Amino acid sequence: MDFSKVKWLKNINPGSGWAYQSTTDIQMPEAQIFQLSWKLISDPSLSAPQKGDLMTLVQHARLTHVVEVLDNTVYGNGDEWASYRVVQAVWMPSTDLDWYSLPRQKEVFGVDHLPPDGSAHSLDRPDRMELFNQYWEDKGGLEGFQKHLAHVIVDIPT
Repeated sequence: MDFSKVKWLKNINPGSGWAYQSTTDIQMPEAQIFQLSWKLISDPSLSAPQKGDLMTLVQHARLTHVVEVLDNTVYGNGDEWASYRVVQAVWMPSTDLDWYSLPRQKEVFGVDHLPPDGSAHSLDRPDRMELFNQYWEDKGGLEGFQKHLAHVIVDIPT
């Protein structure tokens, strides 16, 4: 995985369970390709990630996936939660693992609070990710975070 392509964060609130964990959540489980949903088609972050960009997914304050955006097309009919992008999981923990044991967002991102709104947030935009960028400013910026992420996930069973 080319960690220099990790440019986005999307905080998902699946309720009590985990989204995109089982084969019922992933449309093409053998290739780990699935539809990453957005609440509204009017969300400008739906079209912002570009083909080839990598996005971190956070659930229950834990890193659960790194996905690659597979094209620049926005799909869906505009109904709530019917808009999506096609992504491929390039890293996700084993489904046999207790996902509550995954590293908390503070360990991964360096901050306790990440935008909880379900939108995609560019990691290199201080105006959108102020606390994240303040934390990483003297630690190598986005490149420092990308290197840190590579070290964090290497020991998690996939």
